[in-house]
Amino acid sequence: MLSSPALNSSQIGTIGIGAIAAVIVVGLLLSLIISAVVGRIIVLVVMVVVGTVIWQQRATIESRVKKCQLDMTFMGIHVHAPADVQAQCKKVTR
Repeated sequence: MLSSPALNSSQIGTIGIGAIAAVIVVGLLLSLIISAVVGRIIVLVVMVVVGTVIWQQRATIESRVKKCQLDMTFMGIHVHAPADVQAQCKKVTR
């Protein structure tokens, strides 16, 4: 009669400890990977928002310069038009 290999109690304990260690290591690796990915996503979202706001501010200033409305602010900071733009607007408004 052939006997099938069986596990004894010491082998089961060793396998259990190995499985728990493997789950802990995989969990730690996943937490590091996920936190890095989440961090990168947060940075990406912030950069897109900041870029969008800056682009809109730039477009507003460009529009105001074309209309010779030289009282402008960029992100709350008063901006002066270059001298050649001011001279051109003075010629247009006369």
